[in-house]
Amino acid sequence: MAKLHWTPWMALSELRVEPERMAAEAAVPKEAGYVWQPAADVVETPVDFRVMLELPGVCREDVTVEARGRYLVIQGDRPFARDAGEGLYQVLERSYGPFSRRFALPRGVARSEIRAVMKDGLLVIVVPKVGPERLHRRIPIS
Repeated sequence: MAKLHWTPWMALSELRVEPERMAAEAAVPKEAGYVWQPAADVVETPVDFRVMLELPGVCREDVTVEARGRYLVIQGDRPFARDAGEGLYQVLERSYGPFSRRFALPRGVARSEIRAVMKDGLLVIVVPKVGPERLHRRIPIS
C-alpha cells in the first residue's frame, strides 16, 4: 500500500465537496415533528428478525407498531414529567416527546405473523421469516 503524504491542499478540496454533501443531506425527507429516536438493535436469527428498542419510561399504550408497505414503523410518545419538583434542571439529557423509527422489511418475512412484546422498558418485535419451500415432501394418503 502506498504512503499518503497529506498536504493542506487536500483539505481545501474536501471543503469544495462539503456544501454539496450538506445540500444532498438536507434534501432527504425526514419524519416531521419527531424529536428523538430510541436506540435500536436488529438481530437476524435463522428463523426470524428481532428488532429491540429501548423505551424506558414509555407506556405500552403510547407506542404503535405497524407494517406499512415495505416498512416496519414504530411511533410513540414519552411525555415530559417534571420529577424535579420545585427545583430547576441543571442538566437534562433524557429525551422526551414524540418519536419514530422506521425499518425496511426484507423479502421473505411473514408480515401477518409479526408480534411485539414490551417489558421493563424494552420493546421486542419479532418478524418471522417464511420458511423455504421443501422440494421433497411426503404427502399423506387418506
